[in-house]
Amino acid sequence: MPTHQGKTQTDIVIGDAGDSASEATEFEFVATHAGPGSVQFVDYAPGTDRQFSGYELVVTDVAGSPVATMAARYKAWIDVGTATGKKEIDIQNLFNPAPAGSRPDWPLSPQTSAERVWQTETFDSASNLYAKTCATWQVRTTVISATATVMQTIVDQDPGLLRVHLVYLDGAAVILDVVATMIAATSVTGNVTADPPDVTDTFSP
Repeated sequence: MPTHQGKTQTDIVIGDAGDSASEATEFEFVATHAGPGSVQFVDYAPGTDRQFSGYELVVTDVAGSPVATMAARYKAWIDVGTATGKKEIDIQNLFNPAPAGSRPDWPLSPQTSAERVWQTETFDSASNLYAKTCATWQVRTTVISATATVMQTIVDQDPGLLRVHLVYLDGAAVILDVVATMIAATSVTGNVTADPPDVTDTFSP
C-alpha cells in the first residue's frame, strides 16, 4: 500500500546572561492508504519567530476524485515576560514523499477532530513570569462516501505526548490509516524555573 510520512520539529529559545527558556515541539504523521495520495504543506509564518504550519493528506480513487483527507494545523511560540534577549527558532521539515503542493484545505465540518492546547509558564528568580512556552495542534478528517466512517483512537495521552490513530473505513475496506503524533517539552537554564505543563485536549466524537 502507498505510504506518506511527514514530520516537523520546532525548537524555540529565549534568554541571555545564563538564564533561558526553550521549547521543543513536534508534529508527525505516518499514513498508509489503498488508493493514490498526495500531501499539501504550507508554512504560514516564514521568517518569523513562530511556528505555524498546515498539512493536508488527500487520498483519491483511480479517477483522481478525493475519497478521504487528513488535515492538520500546528503552531508553536513563546510569549515573553521578563525574559530578555532575541528569540531563536529552528524548524526542520521532513516528508517522504515530498509534498505535491502548498495549498492545504481546512475542513469546517470534519468527520472527527482532535485538538491539543499546551503551555508551560516559567519564572525568574523573583517569581515573575519569565516566559510562556506554547503550542497547539489540530487534526481533522473527512470522507466523501456516505457509507464511509473514521474511527479515532487515542493511543497515548500525557502532558508531553498525544498520539491519535485514525482508521478510515468504507464497509470492511480500509481507505486510509493514519497515526498522528504531537510532542512538547520545556527546558530552562540558570535561575529560571518551570511549572508543570497546562494541557487541554478536545476530541470529537
